[in-house]
Amino acid sequence: MTETTGQLRAGAWIDKDVSLDPSCIIGQGARLFGQVEVGQRVRIEPNTVAYGPARIGAGSFIGPNVVLGFPPKSELTDSVSQGRNIHEVPGRRQLLVGRDCIIRSGTCIYSDVRIGDSVSFGHNAIVRENVRIGKDTVIGTGVVIDGSCEIGQRVSMQTGVYIPSNCKIEDAVFLGPHSVLTNDKYVTRKKKTRLVGPTIRRGASIGANSLLMASIEVGEGSIVGALSLVMHDIPPRSIYVGVPAKKLKKVPAGWRTSLLQP
Repeated sequence: MTETTGQLRAGAWIDKDVSLDPSCIIGQGARLFGQVEVGQRVRIEPNTVAYGPARIGAGSFIGPNVVLGFPPKSELTDSVSQGRNIHEVPGRRQLLVGRDCIIRSGTCIYSDVRIGDSVSFGHNAIVRENVRIGKDTVIGTGVVIDGSCEIGQRVSMQTGVYIPSNCKIEDAVFLGPHSVLTNDKYVTRKKKTRLVGPTIRRGASIGANSLLMASIEVGEGSIVGALSLVMHDIPPRSIYVGVPAKKLKKVPAGWRTSLLQP
């Protein structure tokens, strides 16, 4: 740990294993436990908690009342049964936050998450374990991303989006406010089935309040209209709308559907 004047605000506390760059600012009441590495010019606001192992990239802003490195259920159970602190449970996987990220107040990010550079979070988002998020992605207020998901670069998730476990979202996808993905076809069943969420290919756009059923694929550059129910695969560069969603037409050649397009 590097000691510098003004680095820790009154009431902040850091563990002996924490590594801070001298240019960091740790706000009042913040708590950093275990092996947490904080890069240059990182600002951590009041009452945030970080559980190591974790690394926070240079230039990132962590808002007040954020939780970083929260344990999945198995680690939480072990910490209780073994009488250990959360960061002391053997085998914990590292949380990686890239450079120049913004994580706003109330957000909770679990351990074993990889976040690329310049990713921005709204307020009160939740990201579960084993999630990968590419650079320049926007995660809106109230978004929930359950475990084992792959999120590409320059993805835009608006307020209230829900992503269940085992989904793949490729680069430059747009998910409108309160759109919902599912990974289970049945409410009840006699035996276990594998939970598989949708795959959304590069540059597709999903309208507000749409519902995508388990296992389906939305093709590259396609558009799903608002309030649509998608029950089957959608081919590339197609427009689908309605309940259930049906093809309206092909995406016109001059339309900009991908956030990667100029």
